Amino acid sequence: MTAVLLVALAGCSNDAADNAPTGEGIVLRVTQAQTVAEWTLDQLAAEVPRAAMDLDGQAQDGYLLLDVLEASGVAGWDHGEVTGKGEDRAFDVVLDIDAAEVDEGWILDVTNQGTLKLAADDLPRERWVRDVSEIVVE
Repeated sequence: MTAVLLVALAGCSNDAADNAPTGEGIVLRVTQAQTVAEWTLDQLAAEVPRAAMDLDGQAQDGYLLLDVLEASGVAGWDHGEVTGKGEDRAFDVVLDIDAAEVDEGWILDVTNQGTLKLAADDLPRERWVRDVSEIVVE
């Protein structure tokens, strides 16, 4: 596992809107080169198959990361960054991911707060990314 968690302490803001994609209802932006896909929860529900799994003793229900990337038009990526909040949501984080490590065990769980949480079977719980707002792949 080569994922690296970088903590961006710039301002240590608690305001989820600081990193939120623009546009009404947009919860996630996916970018590859100049291609940008912006998703609302309703759009994800209409266009991406729902998935459920149990990770670390907790039920996760949402969308497989690979399915969201495919629906976003992403192809042939090697490296990515997932931006969101840390475990206690007090600070922004960026999780570096490699295509070689992402599989069917990586899910964007839809939380009770209407946000997305990236969780994976081979990613320790303290490295899960809460309130995911952006995924950039190259």
